[in-house]
Amino acid sequence: MSQRTARSHAHRDGIAAQVSPMLRRRSHVDETVHRIQDLIESRFTERLPLRLLAKAAGCSERTVTRLFRQATGLTPLAYPSTLRLERAEHLLRQGATIEAAAREAGFRDARTLRRLRARARAASR
Repeated sequence: MSQRTARSHAHRDGIAAQVSPMLRRRSHVDETVHRIQDLIESRFTERLPLRLLAKAAGCSERTVTRLFRQATGLTPLAYPSTLRLERAEHLLRQGATIEAAAREAGFRDARTLRRLRARARAASR
């Protein structure tokens, strides 16, 4: 997947919320976390093990998790799921089927996407 494709999900289409999860979680100043976010965002449809993120950041897995949570409020393993869900929602608004949106956003199947969408709706009430 090209970097352009991976990042296209952050653009608002006029119907979407004013601030995407990706942009909202970037308001910190921690450069290490920004590096980790860059890697995750460029490959958000892939499963990235914590050891790979730690190696890219030049610190331990424990430190990556602590810094990432402090800066973003999420773990580095929850962040890609948030990006996938945002991408899938964008595709669904564009008319994609749930199966196609799940596949393109990097979910294992449409059932996983349905479950996460239901959980997100329940959390926003």
